[in-house]
Amino acid sequence: MAPQEITCLLFIVSLSICSAATNTVALLANLTSIPISKEANKGTGFVELATKYGYNTESHVVTTEDGYVLILHRIPPATHCAKKTPLYLLHNIHQSSTGFLSIAEQSPGFIFSDDCYDVWFGNLRGNEYGRKHVSLDPDKDLEFWKFHIHENGVYDVPASIDYILDNTGSEQLIYIGFSHGGGAFFVLNSEKPEYASKISLHVSLAPSTRLLNNKSLAIRTLTVTINELRLALEAAGVWELVAKGFPLQGFLATLCQIPLLAAVVCGLATAVVDAPHPGSLPPEAQKRIYSTLLSGTSVETFAHYGQLETSKKFSKFDYGLVENLKRYGSATPPEYDFKASNVPVVMFQGLNDHITDVADTDWVVEQLPNVIDYIKLEDPLWNHLDMLYSVYWKDKIYARMKTYLQQYSKVY
Repeated sequence: MAPQEITCLLFIVSLSICSAATNTVALLANLTSIPISKEANKGTGFVELATKYGYNTESHVVTTEDGYVLILHRIPPATHCAKKTPLYLLHNIHQSSTGFLSIAEQSPGFIFSDDCYDVWFGNLRGNEYGRKHVSLDPDKDLEFWKFHIHENGVYDVPASIDYILDNTGSEQLIYIGFSHGGGAFFVLNSEKPEYASKISLHVSLAPSTRLLNNKSLAIRTLTVTINELRLALEAAGVWELVAKGFPLQGFLATLCQIPLLAAVVCGLATAVVDAPHPGSLPPEAQKRIYSTLLSGTSVETFAHYGQLETSKKFSKFDYGLVENLKRYGSATPPEYDFKASNVPVVMFQGLNDHITDVADTDWVVEQLPNVIDYIKLEDPLWNHLDMLYSVYWKDKIYARMKTYLQQYSKVY
């Protein structure tokens, strides 16, 4: 039996036990409330990472229409740079703004800044920089955690876009979304098409929409099982997953600082979750990645992906017949409308992506009204994590993206 199959089998067995035993679910609740030593995450915050490599930063507070308090990070352009259309970067489901700074000098955030862009880094509700609300307590109120990609696209992204435009005086920005961050753009595109006039270009790095063809057994098993156990987990007090500073994240962050384990164990973990790509994420990169990879989100967010694993559509959350009728006026959740606005889109996709499969991205591209380029990376081993973390990112991704950034960026 292959290592990936063994890993997934063990995972299925453990979650089956969890499903059958209430005391196991309660144990999970306790585990999510026990922070580990802060030592494993020392120096891994956005400001610390940027400062370490010589970049100035700003932190801005944004409050969404429904009361979530988010931190927007910024690396402003150097004084010698001409003013350009700002870039808005949005992270994956389990990340924060630090994900764009995770591979030292080769990080996308630094590469954009070096080319004189005004770089803004978004954070979504529930991660380390979005764990506040004007009235709800994330440690006490389940209501704080009742969100998924819909709320990200309808509330978090618009609030961030408006703040950036108001504070830069720019009429438009360029939206660069990785995975979940790309999917959130398509929610915004569907639900608030009026924002099309505020976005000159969307660069989508392997966006997560429907996940019907997902080949990652680990991710599929995780999300589908969480969807099945969602109500039980929430009842047991498990509302938050993969939070920074808690057992899973801390264990990986600590383990991957050990050179031999970073090369073997952490490299294997990456291959099991996504797909192997030797050399693209060397041990030193693994060490950095696992200190910033997990930043926290809701059980409901993972549950929604569990639903999308088995759907031929990119649909809103399925709450069940009764609740769907109340919320949507229909027995089944409605689909998001890819054609609702005409924002130009540049799409990037890896042929070896086991999470956002090329077939699902093909499906998205077929529905979009204004795809100006669909770039499938020539490297046959290019996977999902490569879209943000590969040491070849500048040569493989940015070299192709740069032309479009220049074309759709206004110089003031």
